Amino acid sequence: MRVLLVDDEAEVRSYFVRALQRLRPELEVVEAADGREALDYFLHMPFDLVLSDQRMPRMSGIDLLREVRTHSAVPFVMISSDRYAEGEALHEGASEYLSKPIGLHVLGAVLGRYL
Repeated sequence: MRVLLVDDEAEVRSYFVRALQRLRPELEVVEAADGREALDYFLHMPFDLVLSDQRMPRMSGIDLLREVRTHSAVPFVMISSDRYAEGEALHEGASEYLSKPIGLHVLGAVLGRYL
């Protein structure tokens, strides 16, 4: 199984990679620093789940979500500290919206729902 992890903060990506691998050691986690990089990965390899930050330079998580939805119905979980973006993310087709910080138990529940 392959997860696309998108966040512009390297420390946040590092936390999620460690957490995902702790919860599901068999996961392959592909990291992207922004929506454009993520879209390039998405268009060239299959993913079972996308975990994406909402606010990023070059291409936001919302814009990435819109692009992904033109190609696939893959589960897409939006992650942000901005609670005001939740409605827009869900309206655009996000499978779920999580507010930072995210605990290991919440992340485990998300993996259980989608993988």
